[in-house]
Amino acid sequence: MKKLIVLIALISATVSASAQQIFDFESNTGRLEAGLNFGQAGSFTPYARLALGANVTFYGAYVDFLKAEPQHKYTNADEISDQKWEDSVAYCINVGYQIPILKWLRVMPLVGYAQTNEGITDGSKLRVDADEDSYDLYHPYKVTEGTRTHYFNYGGGVSVQPCKWFSINLCATRTALYGGVGINFMAFADR
Repeated sequence: MKKLIVLIALISATVSASAQQIFDFESNTGRLEAGLNFGQAGSFTPYARLALGANVTFYGAYVDFLKAEPQHKYTNADEISDQKWEDSVAYCINVGYQIPILKWLRVMPLVGYAQTNEGITDGSKLRVDADEDSYDLYHPYKVTEGTRTHYFNYGGGVSVQPCKWFSINLCATRTALYGGVGINFMAFADR
């Protein structure tokens, strides 16, 4: 058993040293990006819909979020009606690491969590989100018991970095297909 553990440790060290020579992980340093995502949440489920989200990259570590709100949340949001709509929500959150293949190209293995659910958007009620400059009216959404489905989300992505100021990301996971852009704030700080 000791020989097997030593053999695994030696192989791991060799692979790690080889990976450092093959991939230029130093090229990930000095990148602090934040951006927006757009795509389809709930892909490959009955709840697939267009969604918006955000992404952050810090020294190669990548985190993103994508959410499709209830379809009727803002329908006639300035009036109360007796209508109730059957709606759904889908979202996912993923983490990964950008592995540099070329100076301008990185691949990202991704893992995360996703959820879909069904519910009712109640047109007979209004809610208000307000701050000192503006306000939003919307109808509340309530999840129907027993419809929440949880997923272990996994997949991958590609990050194209044509220059030091921004990147373009394309991702595909078990429950989402999306893309996004990120602005590298460290590139502006170095000027």
